[in-house]
Amino acid sequence: MNKQLTIGNVPYTPEEAGYESLYIERLNDFIMRMIDDKIIMCGSYHLMRHGKLFAHNAIGSLDYRNLESRFLPDSIRNIASITKDFTAVAIFQLAEKGYININDPAAMHLKEFDTALHRKITVYNLLTHTSGLLPDGGAFEAPYPNEWVNHLERFEGNWIKAMLTQPPHCPVNTQWAYSSFGFCFLGEIIKRITGSSAENFILENITMPLGMNDTHYDLPKEKLERYCVCCEWEIPDNDNNDENKNDPWFLLPGTGWGLKSTLGDLNIFNQMMHNGGKHNGVRIIGRKSVENIVLPHLNGQNMRNYCWGADELHDCGLGFEVMNNKPFNQMTVGTYGHEGSGVCWSYVDPKEDFIASMFLPYYNGEFNIIPIHRTKYIVWGGLI
Repeated sequence: MNKQLTIGNVPYTPEEAGYESLYIERLNDFIMRMIDDKIIMCGSYHLMRHGKLFAHNAIGSLDYRNLESRFLPDSIRNIASITKDFTAVAIFQLAEKGYININDPAAMHLKEFDTALHRKITVYNLLTHTSGLLPDGGAFEAPYPNEWVNHLERFEGNWIKAMLTQPPHCPVNTQWAYSSFGFCFLGEIIKRITGSSAENFILENITMPLGMNDTHYDLPKEKLERYCVCCEWEIPDNDNNDENKNDPWFLLPGTGWGLKSTLGDLNIFNQMMHNGGKHNGVRIIGRKSVENIVLPHLNGQNMRNYCWGADELHDCGLGFEVMNNKPFNQMTVGTYGHEGSGVCWSYVDPKEDFIASMFLPYYNGEFNIIPIHRTKYIVWGGLI
């Protein structure tokens, strides 16, 4: 197992950015312990405060097939559910052009939702995981979470109808129930409004204008050698795209998951959000849209979360996670961003003027909660 620390080139010291160097050492030590314990295969982080980049380091192996390979600060990784943040921004771009309202019934844009069970579901519900539809597999230990696949032939490949054959998990606006499929529906809304795939829309209207040159859905062949793979199912299959078309999962828009990126590119996206929707002179969305997206929208609605064994009041923004005052959460109230399975996280802390992102790929792809939360205690602990 490669445990070499690669220190990225940064223009500032931690102290110059208002951060204590001791916590960089603690973060490195933690990553190395997690590698020794075979919880993660590697780890990297990108930390910026007051607009000053002061840490961009990486430790571990790039590829499980060659554990002597080296994970680098600019290595590319699947960012999983962080993709949802990009989808939310894309929806607001359409709203700012008059194509959609956040409180529109989904049925206004997807005729498949025009049923007695689904007419009350809005774009807002899809963005806030309050639609009651199709929670992620494992969230409630449902015995057949992906039964929709079996209905595709009946509906001649219409994956929306196939999904809606499954009864809602709960009535709309009664629970926060995490649904990546809800963001697939948003991707289809983007497609039907624009006439372009949601993936192309996100790339052409968000990542490319921002200069996020290492962010892709399908990695170019020349970048495959930089892609971090921690288990067999993560191996890119770009050479078999025609074969993949027969896989029902490839029918779904890549708007609940699917983007691949670097920590440096995620920092660009986060700076855009932190700067009120603009970065390096490029306007992506308006300041008021950013404020709406990162507002705690469920506060006061008594919305409970029962996913993965929880039983608690829950809050969130529109697509983005927004931190509340849970006692086990080290992050400042109002911090926003997202986690992604596999695992990664990326957040903006407006009050501390702090942007932080991490990749912590699991050893053999096996889920473990430890790296997700413990790294946040270390990272936020260094703020001076």
